[in-house]
Amino acid sequence: MAVRIEAFGKLDRDDHGQITGTHTLIDHMTDVAACFVALCRCRAVRRALEAAATRKLTNQDIARLAALVFLHDIGKANSGFQAKRWKNERDIPPGWPVRVHAGHGVEAFKLFDEPAASEALAPLTEQICLWGDACNSLLIASISHHGRPIKDTATRLPAIWKSIPDTYSPVATLAEIAARALAFSPEAFESGGKSLPDPPAFAHLFAGLVQLADWLGSDTRFFPFTKAGENRANEAPAMSAKAIATIGLDGEAWRSTLAACAPSFTHTFDVPAPRPIQEKMSDDTLGPLLILESETGSGKTEAALWRYVHLFQAGLVDGLYFALPTRVAATQIYERVKNTLRRLWPENPPLAVRALPGYISADGAEASLLADFEVQWNDDPADQKAHQRWAAESAKRFLAAPVAVGTIDQALLGALQVRHAHLRSATLARSLLVVDEVHASDAYMTVLLEHLLKTHLNSGGHALLLSATLGSSARSRYLALGTHAQRRPSERMSFEAACVTPYPALSDNRAIRCAAPTGQSKKVSWTPRDIIDTPEQIAEVAIAAATQGAKVLIIRNTVPAAVATLTALEQRIPDQHWLFSLNGIPTLHHSRFSRQDRPALDAAIETQLGKTRPAGPLIVVGTQTLEQSLDIDADLLITDLCPMDVLLQRVGRLHRHVRSAAERPAPFRSAQACILTPASHDLAPMLIRSRHGLGRFHNGGGIYDDLRILEATRALIAERPEVTIPDDNRYLVEAATHPEKLNILQEQKGEAWKKVGQQIEGDTSAEKAVAHLHALDVEQVFGEFSFPSDVRIATRLGAQDRLVHFKIDQGPFGFPLRELPIRHHLLPKKLPPDTEPSGIICNENRITFRLGDARFSYSRLGLERINDK
Repeated sequence: MAVRIEAFGKLDRDDHGQITGTHTLIDHMTDVAACFVALCRCRAVRRALEAAATRKLTNQDIARLAALVFLHDIGKANSGFQAKRWKNERDIPPGWPVRVHAGHGVEAFKLFDEPAASEALAPLTEQICLWGDACNSLLIASISHHGRPIKDTATRLPAIWKSIPDTYSPVATLAEIAARALAFSPEAFESGGKSLPDPPAFAHLFAGLVQLADWLGSDTRFFPFTKAGENRANEAPAMSAKAIATIGLDGEAWRSTLAACAPSFTHTFDVPAPRPIQEKMSDDTLGPLLILESETGSGKTEAALWRYVHLFQAGLVDGLYFALPTRVAATQIYERVKNTLRRLWPENPPLAVRALPGYISADGAEASLLADFEVQWNDDPADQKAHQRWAAESAKRFLAAPVAVGTIDQALLGALQVRHAHLRSATLARSLLVVDEVHASDAYMTVLLEHLLKTHLNSGGHALLLSATLGSSARSRYLALGTHAQRRPSERMSFEAACVTPYPALSDNRAIRCAAPTGQSKKVSWTPRDIIDTPEQIAEVAIAAATQGAKVLIIRNTVPAAVATLTALEQRIPDQHWLFSLNGIPTLHHSRFSRQDRPALDAAIETQLGKTRPAGPLIVVGTQTLEQSLDIDADLLITDLCPMDVLLQRVGRLHRHVRSAAERPAPFRSAQACILTPASHDLAPMLIRSRHGLGRFHNGGGIYDDLRILEATRALIAERPEVTIPDDNRYLVEAATHPEKLNILQEQKGEAWKKVGQQIEGDTSAEKAVAHLHALDVEQVFGEFSFPSDVRIATRLGAQDRLVHFKIDQGPFGFPLRELPIRHHLLPKKLPPDTEPSGIICNENRITFRLGDARFSYSRLGLERINDK
């Protein structure tokens, strides 16, 4: 006797593949639709929807959208999908219409090719067609909830909608879906009302919210499978409200706590009083896009956090995403953000997620991955706190956290044609987006950031861009963004006008506002030394300063130069204890260390060179990882030549803190920097071949590829041997980067330099073109495009780095070695993506291994590629 099968939406299986539980398709659709309704009650989600719709939404609008969400999994009714109840295709019964498993995306379109199937849905679809022209794209957005826009294809799949007599009928399932949808959202089907909003951006935002609702509605911690006799339509709303409150998408409880205690800046950051730039963050007249320019060490991080507090209290945002340029910077800021949240909310603060793929961390708790992508926290998994960390369990969910700190890449993935971009963008729309070090982006990332900001602002979001000093061209370009009503043309400032722009400054789309300086200005004497090619002489300069008790910071542009410098120091230094070390082992600070060693290196350098540094000489050698986010304070800076804005970042690590005369050696009580340049201070050889990170590679790109900016920076150092920071910051950056100054320089220096300008312009145009090609255009009608499947799309141009895995209990500093990033230019060509280390040998704190046909060494000096001889 045949057994009638009810369509499933979710299945559970045991280790042997046997079904242990089922959740009906209609009950799952009910869960997800209820989640969407609960999401729309969140203040920032509703604000985002209404901003994208360019009008207020009524309760009927929400009900109609919920009905479309209800249909997100309608494709699962097909016989090919229902055949997945048999884990192996070979076990599908002979009478089943299809002998293979089917999906439920494109398959959903095909039901309208079958008269019986489309007729079963007619009572529903005829009503939906009355809701306006936008319904087609909104329904496609709902069906596309697995992360990619779905387009119909010419291929016919008629068998999947055929019935199995007395066993399973897709048509009967569709008829029940139609009836249950009508019952779930009765207000949606009442006559009258406005057409659903038709701006394309609204459909894109809706798509992301459906993905979020589906991900939540599929989590059995919040939505266990239906029990016998349970009416899911009655239970799902309460389950949804609890789920959304648990993971922190609704911030009302935390907002009420702040309203009751009215926190002050002094209490929040444990300081005597706010600085001027920090105090301005609570100004209600500021626009939704702000640019804060202030010197390194002036408190921009606290200013950004205070802006979040102000906007959160006002109900304008429900979350915060703090985007940093590097993983190291994100880790540093994460700790400061956690401490701030705990002072604001001593009991049950909002979840703070460290949004770095590879690290599963929230509020200091760590987790490990289990099978089937599940996550095990290091506390009781049944504890409510574990459920609160839902957003931390997948990189795609990071931006759904109440507060998250990570790299800019996580935010930019919401502006690219990559899977779950809409989810990232929609969850970000709830939050204040803070982007630190905006000057550090290349042309490709800048275009992506502009796309991201446009979408974010058009969803009613708020953004704050931070920079030590942003060139006038970049500032004008960002300020030209905004909502459609606020957008204005980008205007290029003349060099003279740019130089007299206030600094520090707080800018929005209405004005560039002067902010009072912090009062912590310093005079810096900088001297060019043409010894960049001779690490021995660099070592002698550093040792001479250390002999007088100075703490010396040496920043090289490349890792090989840093290693050569440390080697020269070790051969000459009279006391090895003068060298920066970790667990007593002399070392450097750069990007080629394991994910286990990097946090320890960061902590060690802040201990030895931070605010509470011990007395005595010290020499630290490293690369660009030293120039941002670390709170370090040197008496003497020795640095390779670099662009002026980057140089000012490095100078920010010189005399960072005010100290008594007794705390600095007499010769270094005034700030001094030694700027390393090529022989005879001549950059012309770098026109032919890049060295020390200076100049353009022969095939494009480079660390600091615009030699015009480097030459302008070098000339300024020679022209002004003493500068006052931050008073001179604006002039220095503009004089080294403004297009007018660069044009004059290349005209004066001749054809070779003009060619550099043309090459840089060509590289920049190419990068921008690729970025526009890869970017997600939310002005396109949803359903009329699909994401490319044959193009690698990433947040950064160029070959990708590789993360390799080990199971070594003791690395060079005594910590386990588990994950080691390898830069793309060190990898052998055509290395298969799944290649892992082989031939591993551990010998005297040095680990050697092979990756493909290349040999590597990992030691106290970091990762190095070994040349086979």
